[in-house]
Amino acid sequence: MGSKTKTLVICIDRDNDIGEKAGLETPIMGREASLSAATKLALADPEDSDINAIFEAIRIYERLKSSEEGTEVEIALVTGDKNVGVESDRKIGKELDEVLSKSGVESVILVSDGAEDEWIIPIVESRVKIDSVRRVVVKQSEPLESTFYMIKRLFEDPKFSRTFLPPIGLILLVFAISSLFELSGKVIGLILCFLGIYILLKGLGRENVMVDFFETVKQSLYGGKISFVTYICAIVLLLAGTSQGIMGFTDSKVDGNLLLGIVYFIREAIWWYVGAALAPLIGKMMSMLIEGEKIVRHWAILFSVIASGLVLWGGSECIILLRLPPPDGNPALGYQYLFFSILGAIILSFIGVRISWYVRSTIIKGRKEVETEAAIERETEES
Repeated sequence: MGSKTKTLVICIDRDNDIGEKAGLETPIMGREASLSAATKLALADPEDSDINAIFEAIRIYERLKSSEEGTEVEIALVTGDKNVGVESDRKIGKELDEVLSKSGVESVILVSDGAEDEWIIPIVESRVKIDSVRRVVVKQSEPLESTFYMIKRLFEDPKFSRTFLPPIGLILLVFAISSLFELSGKVIGLILCFLGIYILLKGLGRENVMVDFFETVKQSLYGGKISFVTYICAIVLLLAGTSQGIMGFTDSKVDGNLLLGIVYFIREAIWWYVGAALAPLIGKMMSMLIEGEKIVRHWAILFSVIASGLVLWGGSECIILLRLPPPDGNPALGYQYLFFSILGAIILSFIGVRISWYVRSTIIKGRKEVETEAAIERETEES
């Protein structure tokens, strides 16, 4: 005669409502003890979802007990801790080990009151085989509980909270301050501008640019570098340029033409933005000069930024002169602005590349001379 299969129906209460509300010690084993625990918990808090899970575990236990021959069935209640997390999961593992040592079961049927309790499945699987998982949710509240749980897990995710919550909090804070000083209209435009920049960087996968920028500012402050002052200048120029661009947009009177309004914004703000881009770059170059480092690629970047600003300014002037009616409009002058801005941008880019190339070649030549002198000295010593 073969030995009977031993199965354990186990109900998991990860946040220990059984202990906190009903005042019971766990683990609890046996049908009568489990039924008594469910009754006490129901009297303490009739709305607790763990009550349904315990009764479901009892129902499964009775069904297996009456329908399957050659099977020994046990039932147990295991709880964690009100501080859900590592401490709670360790307590569950400890109680589970105690239940398994007493019952000697070969497999378990896991019953829980929701998705959160099922996070402990790996803890159970590491100790015994799981035949089935039964999730019990009150039918009327299942969509609400699932939504609440999803939102809760989303806010607990560090990647989500660090990416989306700081911008939202900053926007709400700025909007609240602007409302106090009756500057809501202009500040809304400023918020939308920065929000657009953030979404653009996020879409391009370059959201770390802003994080790296503030980290560099912090390091410059701690290191006592001159670049810290230039970073502050960049922020001021950026804010001033945005404000100037918004003023140009609102004063343009483009009659709902959003594209032309953006052109006016660019024309008024572009050189402020160029200055904001050049300020930290110049600060970095000054720090490198003070520390005795060679400046190579920064020259090309510096002239490229100026060249880009020149092209955007010339293009915006050209579009405005083409769209304005006579006598304010002047297509010929607009084309001249565009032509000479492109030509100037090409010349500036070429100058930056040539300077970078010259400095790089000088460094390489100096290294070769040092290596040659070292080789001559080694040969002299050997001879």
